Amino acid sequence: MALGRLMEVCWPELVRYATRQLGDVELARDLVQEVFIRVWERRLTWVPDGSVRAYLYQILRRLVIDEQRKLTVRRQWRKWVTLAGPPRPATPAEEFEAKVLADRFEAAVASLPVRRREVFELVFQRGLTHSETAAVMDISVQTVANQMSAALRTVRQAIKED
Repeated sequence: MALGRLMEVCWPELVRYATRQLGDVELARDLVQEVFIRVWERRLTWVPDGSVRAYLYQILRRLVIDEQRKLTVRRQWRKWVTLAGPPRPATPAEEFEAKVLADRFEAAVASLPVRRREVFELVFQRGLTHSETAAVMDISVQTVANQMSAALRTVRQAIKED
């Protein structure tokens, strides 16, 4: 099977690359496994336009960037929790307000046109830069900026509604 052979050849070098980027061998192995899962899932629609090795590194690089962002957020969260001390329980009114706000946010995002929602999710929820989003979606950076601006305007208006 071609995928098995590709894994034999590329697995060690991909794991080394991810380990150098993340400093964690187990996490690197998990990400490389995700690379091959994605290749398998896209096997019927993928049209090779370059080297397979470059394609694998491109997928892995994006996964590593996502993971680095997640790790940064986790570190900042731990630091904030440590400084803030133990949290006090939310009051029923605060819980209700948070639920209403979350519902408005989700509804606003769901109401966005498909392309605008995709841009919003890649930038706002996945943490990609405008340049990375433009590359993923094969659109210009300015289009990403315009779509983000419009999406944020829609979401802000939905959250403000009383």
